[in-house]
Amino acid sequence: AVVFSTATLWNALNARVFFGQRVARNVLMGGGLGLMGLGLLFWPELVGHTASPQTLLGLGLALLGTMCFSAGNMLSSLQQKAGLRPLTTNAWGMLYGSLMLATYCMVRGIPFEMDWSARYIGALWYLVIPGSVIGFTAYLTLVGRMGPERAAYCTVLFPVVALNVSAFAEGYQWTAPALAGLVLVMLGNVLVFRKPKPAPVPTEKALLQP
Repeated sequence: AVVFSTATLWNALNARVFFGQRVARNVLMGGGLGLMGLGLLFWPELVGHTASPQTLLGLGLALLGTMCFSAGNMLSSLQQKAGLRPLTTNAWGMLYGSLMLATYCMVRGIPFEMDWSARYIGALWYLVIPGSVIGFTAYLTLVGRMGPERAAYCTVLFPVVALNVSAFAEGYQWTAPALAGLVLVMLGNVLVFRKPKPAPVPTEKALLQP
């Protein structure tokens, strides 16, 4: 959750590199506050992991996945500027991904087996429809409307929502560091979505002055 939330900063950086967009100071400050807040929220879990090769490999793969996610944001932004709708591009992307995965399974000799229990089928449909089709279409629509760097701040809010659900359904106990982290995440949210002040329009009198 913490590594994936760096998508806010990756999107701002990639937008600068590939699109030449100026990175707004409030976006960087808000993203930084959000990451600090997540660090406090998950501090007990973070300090419990040792820096073993497996842990470092896992962190590296998580960071690589986040960079791929950010690259997809940039691509979706370009596609929407070209007039392509997220629902259409998502459908093609999922088709390509399914074909690549099926090819990989056939090459590796992995059998195509299915668990037909109601619990598994229900979980699968939940991941397919709300979790993928609706979720990613809604998110990429935000990317087109708000820009990749602002839309990615949703990734900072994901674990916050999950912890609140866990507190209600699983008995998660909020601690002082976790509450401080929640406050930082909310402050970051305010900074990221704060509208910049419009530049003053020069008056006719000011234009005539030497």
